[in-house]
Amino acid sequence: MMKKMNTADFDFHLPEELIAQTPLEKRDASKLLIVNRETGEMQDKHFHSIIDMLEPGDALVMNDTRVLPARLYGQRGNRRTCGTSPAQKYCW
Repeated sequence: MMKKMNTADFDFHLPEELIAQTPLEKRDASKLLIVNRETGEMQDKHFHSIIDMLEPGDALVMNDTRVLPARLYGQRGNRRTCGTSPAQKYCW
């Protein structure tokens, strides 16, 4: 049985130098984390090997949405935050 997820599970420090700013030239060279749901074992792979992970009856869902370059402003209590992107022509 899988553990119930909570949004706090996704709170972690991610150094800025580890955040991709542009896609890889060879898109299938992107990293892929494989998790065995039964054992919890994790394997680091590359997307080009995804075909080796699929079994008959599996469904592969493709997401071809794009990220909107944006700046977001927020306020929590007396703290103000601003998230930015290199393309600052979009604001709301």
